[in-house]
Amino acid sequence: MPKPTREDFRRGDKVAFEDKYLQTVVGTVVRINERTATVDAGGGNTWRVGFALLRRVLDI
Repeated sequence: MPKPTREDFRRGDKVAFEDKYLQTVVGTVVRINERTATVDAGGGNTWRVGFALLRRVLDI
């Protein structure tokens, strides 16, 4: 399976990734940068995350 790229994500997408402590962080893409996405994780926390590390979260 190919790694996710910039074209796979849009502003407003709900995504998840693991931080350096291997805790899952869930947030919303607020900006698409050249190599990273800026993700708002709530509580004033924003992250710049490489596209290959992001997973899309499905709402059920």
